[in-house]
Amino acid sequence: MKPKYLCWILGLALLLGIAGCDDDDSSPNTTTPPVEEEEEPATPVTPSPALVRLLHAVVDAPVLFPRIDEFVVGGAAYGQASSSFQFDDNDTRTVEILYEGTESEPVVLMDGISLPIGDDREVYVLVYGRFDDPQVAIIDNPSFSLPTDDDGNVLDENAVDVQFVGGFFQYDEVDVYLTEAATDIATVGPTVTLSQGEVTPQVEYSADSGWRIRVTPVGEQTVLFDSESYTMLRARNTVYMLTDYFGTGDDSLVLNRIGLGVSSVIGVIAAPADLRVAHFIRNAPAVDLYFGDTNDTPEFDGIPYGTVTDYESFASQGVSVNVTPDDDNLTFLHEQQLVIGAGQRRTLLLSGDANGVTEGIVLADGDRPLANAIQLQVAHAAPVVGDIDVYVLEPGESVEGSDPAIPDLEYPLSGIAPVLAGSRSVVFTQRGNKTVVHGPVALDVVVGFPTVILTQDGDGALSTRVLVDRTLE
Repeated sequence: MKPKYLCWILGLALLLGIAGCDDDDSSPNTTTPPVEEEEEPATPVTPSPALVRLLHAVVDAPVLFPRIDEFVVGGAAYGQASSSFQFDDNDTRTVEILYEGTESEPVVLMDGISLPIGDDREVYVLVYGRFDDPQVAIIDNPSFSLPTDDDGNVLDENAVDVQFVGGFFQYDEVDVYLTEAATDIATVGPTVTLSQGEVTPQVEYSADSGWRIRVTPVGEQTVLFDSESYTMLRARNTVYMLTDYFGTGDDSLVLNRIGLGVSSVIGVIAAPADLRVAHFIRNAPAVDLYFGDTNDTPEFDGIPYGTVTDYESFASQGVSVNVTPDDDNLTFLHEQQLVIGAGQRRTLLLSGDANGVTEGIVLADGDRPLANAIQLQVAHAAPVVGDIDVYVLEPGESVEGSDPAIPDLEYPLSGIAPVLAGSRSVVFTQRGNKTVVHGPVALDVVVGFPTVILTQDGDGALSTRVLVDRTLE
């Protein structure tokens, strides 16, 4: 079964047992007993439904699916909630957490999670931590009801019950401020100090516009997340789950508002286009890179040969890239058109020879690393060697007994191969045979985005550069 096809509708039926009494009046020897006054049967109590959802905060896990009995509902992406189960009985259920394997088969990540089901409850199974050691917490809230006085009069029609969940991994704990939008957080204490995996008690607020949530390191005023002014949703339970953000730009956290029928991000996250440059053009000690006119200030200034810059953020745009020697804006080493989109993270790999032909390879860089789907990217930036095969070998393996992980890699292109965490070696051979042209290159694969660049050093000899981005170690 494929998990993505396992979204079934949970239909429940109330089975009524009907007892009948049949008097056989045809028997002459039967004496009719005296009629006794019967008590009126009690009206059966119909249980109120309990709703159950999965909260996904496993930082390096793919989409997760909850399974109860034989039923599976729509899964949860990282930072989000799954579809709901609904139960109309009071019983203990066992929950399994599934993900989709490499062959689209369901794989169990966690099992044996005991889940008591009570009347009129909203229950969340929070799974957090790392893929290789996930943790679980149960959030069991009563269904929301408006607050009333002793006479049953509603006290606040805009009431909402709020709680926070620490679904982040990169911090041990943070301070959270839930205030009016104009409040200076330097003048107030934090609403709560929130730890990894922590679930705070529910607190009642009055839903209205003009609320604001800010997150800082513990005891500091540096803002890690700012929702800006937003409007609370009234008359409900609301879970605010804080998770890590892996997109472009400077944001490091994202806040997800989850409740009955709601699963959305609070605030606006700036998602610019992020670009970095890898300079491997031989005979060019340092280069400048411009978007368009080289009479303007370069976007990247004085990039030394053999280095990879940090990412810089830009507006989404299509640009004419011009590369010149450092401090010489009239000599053009390389020109190409480049499109960088909002939310995209790209590396422009410059290769070739300043005295001949140059190339620009655009590498698409990943966002959130997945422990069960590590992708090794290999870029061919060495024109001297021609087309190649790329082998990724485990300890004890050899080229002779293996197939290439990336066959037929042409210059100037890149390829991707799935790899498992652990010690590996990368070997480059001539295309179509086992003649080694470079390697082995030792590679310690961790959860992240590894990239191996095959290039040439200043003397023209083959060399490699290994990049490992956004690891969780």
